[in-house]
This record gives sequence, structure tokens and C-alpha cells, in this order.
Amino acid sequence: MKDLTAFRPRNGLFNFVLFFTAIHFVLVWLPLLRCTFDGATYTWGQSFYGLSIASSGIQVGLLFLVISLVFYLALFYAFYWMENRKTFYALLAGWWLIGFGNLLFELLANGDIMFHGDTLDVHVSLAAVITPIAIIAAALIVALIRKDKKLRTTRTPWGKSNRLAAWIILSPLPLQALLFATGEPHGTTDEIAVVITIVQALLFPFIFVPKKTAEV
Repeated sequence: MKDLTAFRPRNGLFNFVLFFTAIHFVLVWLPLLRCTFDGATYTWGQSFYGLSIASSGIQVGLLFLVISLVFYLALFYAFYWMENRKTFYALLAGWWLIGFGNLLFELLANGDIMFHGDTLDVHVSLAAVITPIAIIAAALIVALIRKDKKLRTTRTPWGKSNRLAAWIILSPLPLQALLFATGEPHGTTDEIAVVITIVQALLFPFIFVPKKTAEV
């Protein structure tokens, strides 16, 4: 990590969009940890452009979440640390297609989309909010690309603040593994672990935010 260099200065718009991407990252991080730590007692599933993908514990379907994890790590990294900005823009477009294009496809195909979170007893219809949020996300991408093209290049190394953020955000993993693996399904221990995991996913991208530095 010591050789990594941030090519863009830290700024509010980048950090806001990072948090925006983290909201969808929750839908990758949470089922990935639950399938891994809960095992066959936990079943995850989703539709992706008409293809049904599911996994009970560690099964073939889990590969979709692993690939999604790699994609999001690349996206988080690309905001500040990727020198090839065209690749970064392509990742942003990929994020919109994965996160919002898929939802719009499902909305057109089925007329409604329900989000189910059994542990916290959350069951929400997304039909009314998908289109406006997708438009907002597209507008944010355009604004971010325009801002990125105006920013000067920096040479900020991966530093102590990044390592500390990684330690703090990832340190609960052993506790999460214990709670998911030993707790009663959908019980109090599961609920605690789910809340920790959601917060962790929302904070995860900020591991990649460089320290504040002057543009050069």
C-alpha cells in the first residue's frame, strides 16, 4: 500500500458519490458475509437483468457476489487512485448499469420491485423511488466526470489515515463471523451483526479517501 498514489485531491463531491455507491455496496457486502459466515442457514437471491441468482451458504451463486465485490473495490479505488481516468469513467457507467439499469429493467418487466430483509423485517416496494434515484445517480456521474476533468493531478501517497480507516472499519469482522455463525437465525445476534455489517459497508469506501493535500 505504501507505493499507492492518489492522483486527485480529496473533495466533497467525490466523497458524496462514494457514499452514494456504498448504499448499493450494502447489497453485496451483507449477503456475502452472511452466506460465508451463516452457511446453509442463510439463503440469498436476486434477479439480474432477468437472470435469477441465488445461494444458500457457499454455493455457485455466491460467485456473483464475489465478482461484485471485486468490481466495487476497483470502483472505490478508482475515484482517487487510478491514473487512467477513462477507466474510472467506465467503472462509473458500470456502476449505474449494475445498480440502476438492472432495477429499471426489473421495473419494466415486472411492474414493481420488492426489497426483503427478513432479519430486520424490512419489506419495501421500490417502484416509486427507482426512476428518480436513477436519474439523480446519472446526474451525479456527469457532474463528477466534469469536475474530475478540471482537477489538477496530485501525488498523495497511501498514508497512515488510510491504514487506520481500514483497521477500524474491518476490525469487527471476527465479531460478525461469531454472531452470524453462532446466533439464532433472525434472532438478536443476527440483528446486531446485520446492523454492524450495514454500517461497515457504508463506511467501507472511505478507506480509499486520501489525506487532505494541496493540488500540485
